[in-house]
Amino acid sequence: MFKSNLSHYILGYSLSFLLGCVLCNFLFIYFNIPMVLGSSLVGIVGTFIFYKNKEIQAAIYCGSFAGMTDPVLFYSWIELIIISIIGGMILFFLRRSLIGLGGKLGAVAFSSLLTLMLFREIF
Repeated sequence: MFKSNLSHYILGYSLSFLLGCVLCNFLFIYFNIPMVLGSSLVGIVGTFIFYKNKEIQAAIYCGSFAGMTDPVLFYSWIELIIISIIGGMILFFLRRSLIGLGGKLGAVAFSSLLTLMLFREIF
């Protein structure tokens, strides 16, 4: 992905995650495309655009999983950015773990959303 340091890796994962999340929500809100179909479209388009980089493909697809959440639960763009940063950090730290096991991307999306919900309840 990026050849530089830790912050560049996390930034790359987070921006890819944010792109997938926003696109999936955008397709649902403005084009009334069902969430699962929208997530699939985002994943396919992300795969073709970033065909050489599997990490970005996975982050976009993971973000689209988080984007399948009901838009009513997001109060602002700041929360989407927070979810993306959390998801990007989790993806970065798990990039060498859970290889070959199904459900990693969905678990990361769920964990980032759960973290935001817990943070919202605490503060």
